[in-house]
Amino acid sequence: MRWMLAVWMCALSVVAMATPEKMRAVEVRASGALTIETRPVPRPGPGEVLVRVRAAGVNPVDWKSAIRRLGMVPGTDVAGTIDSLGEGVTDWKVGEPVLGFARQSGSYAEYAVIPVNALARKPKSLTYEQAAGIPIAAETAYRALHEAAQLERGQTILIHGAAGGVGSAAVQIAKASGARVIGTASADHHAFLKSLGVDQIVDYRTQRFEDVVKDVDVVLNTADAETATRSIAVVREGGTLVSITAAPDAARCAAAKIRCVRPEREKGATNAAMLARIVDLVDAGKFTVNVEEVFPMADAMRAWDKSRAGHTRGKLIIRVSEGPTMRHQ
Repeated sequence: MRWMLAVWMCALSVVAMATPEKMRAVEVRASGALTIETRPVPRPGPGEVLVRVRAAGVNPVDWKSAIRRLGMVPGTDVAGTIDSLGEGVTDWKVGEPVLGFARQSGSYAEYAVIPVNALARKPKSLTYEQAAGIPIAAETAYRALHEAAQLERGQTILIHGAAGGVGSAAVQIAKASGARVIGTASADHHAFLKSLGVDQIVDYRTQRFEDVVKDVDVVLNTADAETATRSIAVVREGGTLVSITAAPDAARCAAAKIRCVRPEREKGATNAAMLARIVDLVDAGKFTVNVEEVFPMADAMRAWDKSRAGHTRGKLIIRVSEGPTMRHQ
């Protein structure tokens, strides 16, 4: 009788852990609207994992690239738990809390596929909502400062848009590197930047940064093309201007004898390697994620509207699920 009970319990466990065929997901409509639809759960291929999504980060690229994802799931940033492993995946376990890039499947959904070369373990000190704010913003900032700018201890860096997602990540990464940080932001974000350790704050609404900043080693531009062009004048000869938006005119950079560069994912370390370094900073108490607002999936369009408006303090997040089901208890 006992062996029959054991067989029955085993069968029940298999049923409880079976991945569903369908899921709820946000889709981009031709009208520009975002709607919640039921669609097939994606399956991981070789070198990939399927993640049960707890939270998804919102980034400007999500709505900027919406036209290319009509009828598809938008979003890239994911935090959740591993549901199943693709062929050849050996260093990860079902149930592990993770974060990463779901570039192909999209992240505004109950399940997402992440390649292991774009995956990292979630820091225990962060919530899933905070962890979902890491991938694009923090990886972009880390790559910009350490691969593109080659920031060194003791240097001074000016960060435009220092209170935003990429900007606030860059502030913390720069401080952890031993740099002196100057940040531009409106007055309502000054207290936030001071809490991150910014050494000097420039209120771009009342001051021209060129009037108060001179001869910095590095500028990180997260703003616009005009800001990039104006920033040439404040970089010391031999210094570096990194822009994650429009790059300034190459001839002007050459005339000023400075390097003008952009982060290049194709030539540098993998996403996974970058994320692992950021997770190390989190574990060392040198990096965190400020979540300005969390939206339910049904309010994804409202999250996009707020992202378009700009001037956010940290990250906007979409909460996909509240917690674990029977699957990984």
